[in-house]
Amino acid sequence: MNARKTTRPESLTSLAKERIREAIVSGALPFGWQLSENVLAAQLGISKTPVREGLLQLKFEGLVDIRPQAGTYVFQPTADQIRDMCQFREVIELSALELAMRNDAAFLAQQLTLALRALPKHEHSVAPLHAQDATFHETLIECCESDCLQQAYLLIGDKIKALRARLSTEDERVDACMAKHSAILSLVREGDIANARIELRLHIRSTENAYLRAALVPVVSKADDCPASAVNAF
Repeated sequence: MNARKTTRPESLTSLAKERIREAIVSGALPFGWQLSENVLAAQLGISKTPVREGLLQLKFEGLVDIRPQAGTYVFQPTADQIRDMCQFREVIELSALELAMRNDAAFLAQQLTLALRALPKHEHSVAPLHAQDATFHETLIECCESDCLQQAYLLIGDKIKALRARLSTEDERVDACMAKHSAILSLVREGDIANARIELRLHIRSTENAYLRAALVPVVSKADDCPASAVNAF
C-alpha cells in the first residue's frame, strides 16, 4: 500500500488544483461556497487524496479557506481585503507600466494592441471582455520584465480575476472598459508616462466599488450541494 501511494503521479494533485482553481476564478463556485472532497473527487473522476492536497495548496494561495471542524470553503473576501487588494494592485500596475514604458514603450504598445484586438466584435457574452481585461493588465506586468513585480502580482492575480468574473450586469460596461484601455494605449504610444499612470490609476480605482458589490453577496451552501459541473473532469 505504501509503495503504491508513493508512486501515485504527483501531477494528479496539480491537475485537481488547477480544475478547482478554474472553477473558483471563473465564478462557477461562488464565494463562500462550502466544498466537499467527496463531491469534487466524483466530479473530477479521481480519489479524494489529490483533491485534498490540491485544496491545501489553494489554501496557501488564498483561494480556499480551511476551517478546522467546520469545513473547506471558497475564499470570501471582506470589504477591507478588497480595498487592500485594489490598493496593492494600483501600486504594482503603476510601477509595471512606468518600468515597461521606460524599457521599451513601442514594444508595450504593440503588446497592448494585440490584447485589445483579442475581443470579438458584437459579442453578447461578457466572458470575452473579462478575458481581455485580464490580458490587458497582465500584459503590463509581463512587459515590465521585473521578477519582483511579477511575483508580487501573483499574490492577487487570481483573486482579481475571481472578482472580475462575478461583476453584475450593471457593472459590466463593455464600452467604458474598452475606452479606458484605449486611452491608456494611446498615452503609451505617445510615450506620456505621467498621464498614462494617471489614466491607469483612475481605471483601477473605478473598479473598487464594483468589486465590493460583486463580493459582498451572502452565500448559503452545503458541501454536498456543489453546483452541477462546477469542476470539469479531466
